Amino acid sequence: MDVKKILIVLSLLVASAIALPAFSADLKCNLNVKAGGQVIGNGTNRCGGLDFSFGASTSGSWEIVNITKSIDYVNWIKGCSSGLYCSVTVRAYASNPAEVYIHYTDGSIEYLDGSMFYETGY
Repeated sequence: MDVKKILIVLSLLVASAIALPAFSADLKCNLNVKAGGQVIGNGTNRCGGLDFSFGASTSGSWEIVNITKSIDYVNWIKGCSSGLYCSVTVRAYASNPAEVYIHYTDGSIEYLDGSMFYETGY
């Protein structure tokens, strides 16, 4: 192959990579604290909350949103077991992470992660 053909092939590869849409899915957490409590970060991939219920846990959810490509399957590593949405029990003073791989029909894979933190009591 001569230099001209190599340059043409390389330019086509670069152009096709630029033309592909960027990953755009988001992992969103929603933490539910008891009455009178405060939450920061609901709707983002990292949220935390505080209430004074002296409980050991509260409820929350994970959701994958803003998906612009066709999904082949979703592989949750932590947080949920399947699907694009799940409800979870959020333990106080513990790590409550989420990790997920989204496998798209075009063969690409996207990794998303997040965490929830919950405190209760004084």
